[in-house]
Amino acid sequence: FRLAFVCAMWITGFDAPCVSTVYLDKPIKGHTLMQTIARANRVYDDEKENGLIVDYGNVYQRLEEAYSVYGEGGKKGGSGGGDKPDPEFPIEKLEEMATELDAAISVMYEFLQEVSFDLETMTHADSAMEKLKALGEAANAVSLNETVRSQFEIAARNVFRKYKALYPEVQAKPFTHRFNAIEAIYNQLNKKVMAADISDVIMRLQQEVNMSVALKNSGSGEDDYVDLSNLDFDKLRAAFAKSTQKNKVMFDLQEAIDKKLQRMVRENPVRLEFYERYKEIIADYNAGKDSQAVQKAFDDLNDFLKEQVTPEMDRAMREGLDEETLAVYDLLRKPNLTKKEKEDVKKVAKTTLEVLKAEKLKVERWLESTQVSAQVKVTIDQSLQYLPQASYPDEELADIGMVVYQHICSNYKGAGHSTYGYFGA
Repeated sequence: FRLAFVCAMWITGFDAPCVSTVYLDKPIKGHTLMQTIARANRVYDDEKENGLIVDYGNVYQRLEEAYSVYGEGGKKGGSGGGDKPDPEFPIEKLEEMATELDAAISVMYEFLQEVSFDLETMTHADSAMEKLKALGEAANAVSLNETVRSQFEIAARNVFRKYKALYPEVQAKPFTHRFNAIEAIYNQLNKKVMAADISDVIMRLQQEVNMSVALKNSGSGEDDYVDLSNLDFDKLRAAFAKSTQKNKVMFDLQEAIDKKLQRMVRENPVRLEFYERYKEIIADYNAGKDSQAVQKAFDDLNDFLKEQVTPEMDRAMREGLDEETLAVYDLLRKPNLTKKEKEDVKKVAKTTLEVLKAEKLKVERWLESTQVSAQVKVTIDQSLQYLPQASYPDEELADIGMVVYQHICSNYKGAGHSTYGYFGA
């Protein structure tokens, strides 16, 4: 918090977008008045909806006059541009802002009622336990599908902006309880958006219905995670059937799978087909409006995890490769290779990475060096010469080499840093 007393040219001659409030203690007019209010009338971050002018000098009428001359035209001024309506006057009185906030909250009330939740159950709750129960019901209601949740968050942010524009004025006080309730629902939905993973969602479902799930330590300093390869998906389906917050569990699960798949695709672009299948499931889920649609989406995601994602997560081990070598191998792999040819292709993938990581990919910002970039490309092209000649004719090698080079550019940024971890030591 900072407070500055200014006069003369300091009123109009400085630029500070974060200024939230200007106090006017004397009459000013015309161009000087317009410049003065502009100190607070600046966009700043996503939080600043408006600036506040506290008028002790009764300049409001003069502001209307000044805006008609120096602005785009006010309520009374206008620019005389034919049938064009006058632009909206940029100054609002606190009473008008309170009316807008009331309207925004009314929209939220109606929206929540459409998904079978009454906000009054939170604002009128008699105890903390009742509020927590209502909060869970609200989060579950607005998690019906991605479209509903997105609409809720847009409406909530509109309420937040208008409330913060009015706060801490006395006009904001009647709306505080309803604002707090809406904010609590919003925070409940978003508190773990960045950190959530599939394991987190499954463990929370486990806690709700007391389902036993084997945990495995990742060994990487990260949180414990559910070993999906040993997970009983039938038990998971049964646990979901008992859940009292199916919408919330389903929404969190689809977000967690989305996050997991994006990571998997970054590591290996061939996995894009998994992400496309996931999007098909989610499109059907978002089109649904009832509990049957939620149940079907969960069943589809459950089958998707069991039949496609989990086997893919273990494929590198089955192939005898690590994740980064598997990615190069998949880019080189062709259908109908013999067993010996597959082993030869794996050897080329391993050798290519070993040679590149030994020196060239340890160069800091190697992509910015024309010389090192060319050396990386040459190394790849030379390695591809050892691919099985019968299945990889010379005329195909240039295109294959470019695909591998683009993969290296996307995942190895230099100085030993890569999508798969650090190898610079």
